[in-house]
Amino acid sequence: MRRILAVYEIDPVSGRTMHTFKAAEQPHEGVAAPDGRTYYAAIPNGPHVVVLDAATFTQKALITSPFFTSSRPNKSASPHGSALTSDGRKLYVGLENADVPGIVVIDTATNRVVKKIDVMLRGGHFLAIQPKTDTLYYPMREDHRVLVIDTKTDAVTAIIPIEGGPVGVGFAPNGEVWIHNDGDGAVHVIDSTTNQVVRTLNGLGKGAGRMAVSADGRWAASTHGGSEDVALIDAVTKTVAATISVGKGPGFPLFSPDGSTLYVMNYGMGDIAVIDTATRRVTARHKAGATPFGGSLLMRR
Repeated sequence: MRRILAVYEIDPVSGRTMHTFKAAEQPHEGVAAPDGRTYYAAIPNGPHVVVLDAATFTQKALITSPFFTSSRPNKSASPHGSALTSDGRKLYVGLENADVPGIVVIDTATNRVVKKIDVMLRGGHFLAIQPKTDTLYYPMREDHRVLVIDTKTDAVTAIIPIEGGPVGVGFAPNGEVWIHNDGDGAVHVIDSTTNQVVRTLNGLGKGAGRMAVSADGRWAASTHGGSEDVALIDAVTKTVAATISVGKGPGFPLFSPDGSTLYVMNYGMGDIAVIDTATRRVTARHKAGATPFGGSLLMRR
């Protein structure tokens, strides 16, 4: 049976698949525009970025660039992690396997790549832009550092050393930046006003995963593919409230807007685990294609 490579829109309450976009290659990470009208999906082996109409999940554009190619056997620089500025005008896409690692900057009005920011460091897998400040954080899991980039000037403004393979990024409303480590299962909390690590939570789980913080700043979540769980963290006290088993291959965690529900995508299970943050229990599982890993909440207006 042939596996369908696709981007899915799923109703988080009912679990119903609302739209499906079938891709020629495996999509990996995506981001929704602030106005809820457009969805961008990075296709590492394309190599390209697909632009979808969020209302119909039909393709509006296909973004390609010579920057997306490399000298690797598959010729792909692996366009991967993606993030939008708060006004939705600039899309940043990390190039994990470029000959010279970097980030491309895309003008969303024209869907054209306007520049590449060379970063030199290796291991850039995921990136995220902090709300309000529009500051980009780009963890480098091989070089054990986090790059900080001002998206207004596209200049690197800080390099934060973090041992243990930093990958996941989450933002708290008080300005904290939470970083998940793939290597040692630790979580680091950065004060974004100084870009200094102010707290480290060690050994929360084993294996690769991602990070999220609820919009109200009450909870944080760190997933772990090795131990097949998610650590639900009290973001105020910086203590683990519960370690919840979610099955094989947990990837991205996402909180509902009110923080009452945590959704964990499980690429090994082919579903999304729905967790009640009050009871700290899995209350439902939504089927989500074959190997769901990354995604975001689409807030239509």
